[in-house]
Amino acid sequence: MNKVKSFVKEFTARVKGDDVTAQAEKALRQADSALNVQISVMVGDTIKFEDAVESAKEELALARVNSGEAISNRDAYVRTLLEAKNEVTEAEENLASHIKTLAFLKETLASLGTEVEA
Repeated sequence: MNKVKSFVKEFTARVKGDDVTAQAEKALRQADSALNVQISVMVGDTIKFEDAVESAKEELALARVNSGEAISNRDAYVRTLLEAKNEVTEAEENLASHIKTLAFLKETLASLGTEVEA
């Protein structure tokens, strides 16, 4: 089996018409485009997730010191503290999920460019 350049495969498909090879080339371009666009958007959105983690950590720090106020209601203090900790956990999980999804899309995009025997 010989390896062929994408151009040769596409040219052959164009000469023969919209056979399976031509349809595959079109689908590859669409997949490549869709992944590149989504990856770009997600890279830009990463800062939003990172900011959410930092904001949640700041809120937790404030909750620890009861926003600088005297603690008059211990139950409310503990409830606020736990809610703030849950917000940190949720923000960190959202960031981790976002990063995993982004990595998957990048891996998928890279696999589209792998050459195989023709």
